[in-house]
Amino acid sequence: MRVLVLSNLYPPNAMGGYEMSCRDVVDRWRAEGHDVVVLTTAETVRGTVEPAVPEPHVRRELRWWWHEHQFLRPPWRERVSVERHDLRLLSQLLATFRPDVVSVWHMGGLPMSLLDALAQQRVVLNVCDEWPAYGPRVDPWLSGLAGLPRPVRQLVARLTGLPTALPDLDRHAAAVVSTATLETLRRTTAFGFPRAVVVGSGIDTDDFPLVTPTDRGWQWRLLAVGRVEPRKGFDTAVAALELLPDEATLRIAGVADPEHLSALTHSRVRLGAVPRAEVAGLYRSADVLVFPSRWQEPFGLVPLEAMSQGVPVVATRQGGSAEFLDHEVNCLVVPPDDPPALAAAVTRLSTDPGLRRRLTEGGIRTAGQWTLAGLAERLAAVHGL
Repeated sequence: MRVLVLSNLYPPNAMGGYEMSCRDVVDRWRAEGHDVVVLTTAETVRGTVEPAVPEPHVRRELRWWWHEHQFLRPPWRERVSVERHDLRLLSQLLATFRPDVVSVWHMGGLPMSLLDALAQQRVVLNVCDEWPAYGPRVDPWLSGLAGLPRPVRQLVARLTGLPTALPDLDRHAAAVVSTATLETLRRTTAFGFPRAVVVGSGIDTDDFPLVTPTDRGWQWRLLAVGRVEPRKGFDTAVAALELLPDEATLRIAGVADPEHLSALTHSRVRLGAVPRAEVAGLYRSADVLVFPSRWQEPFGLVPLEAMSQGVPVVATRQGGSAEFLDHEVNCLVVPPDDPPALAAAVTRLSTDPGLRRRLTEGGIRTAGQWTLAGLAERLAAVHGL
């Protein structure tokens, strides 16, 4: 089948698990013989370390409303130019490629009017965060017109030839990453998503092969992985260091929001992104993975990646991550924004090899239940592949 994938970012331009999952699924679909074209932006995310490799099936030609970790609100003339450019590009590709299905991934920061151009297509919305809720708010074209009376918006549409309202998302099938995310979207948007299916997510076991559990002792090596921004709660882990022995260190691996770096400055903290090929080894070099997220995670692949490598996890169990994190079974759960609780959980692990063994075994079992192969199979069913 011919599949058109639409996404704001695509690796190596990536900030987190959403974009990586998109590429993993695309690679699997292509390996299975499907003809896949990816339409995305050329945005280079500062701090990424993956090498750029030309890929004929990836067209990095879209323009969007984001740069250097900031959403943009350009002058109206530029807004019209971006809208027309992207709509023309998408329309041309639909006419020449003629996809059997359009797989829409991350739309946050892209012109939401692109969805209007898909009205006659078979579409699946792959919702791995809350972009249907915040996407219209950060779209300067649609949000700038939202407060105008309907006749005025209709006049603008006639004069510009551009959509001036968000299309009905309920007409499309949706593959949603977690029950928590689906419930949030139904609560915070005008849509009920009646055709939504919760598909979860999954780790690539080629990159993160399940290990045999072993106790490697304890050297006070804490690890946190993910996009470095306030919602991830890494500052909580930094504060917890002050409550741990002097030999305790924290490695933070991820693409950083520059404005957040000052909150993470500490003599025992090392920060920086690493290539994906090195991430599994990074997990195995740690004594514990801390996942101190303070926001409602859409899902949260990082704990599963750590579990697959036999690393015990201390986590806050927020949002979709609560659908696989199980206290005292595959992790220790702590409240968000609570450095003493985080430090106490890490200290408990340091003194109890039996607990580490139990959580490690439970984590490996859990990781084996959430794999890329399973995700790709569930998504293929929703897409009709």
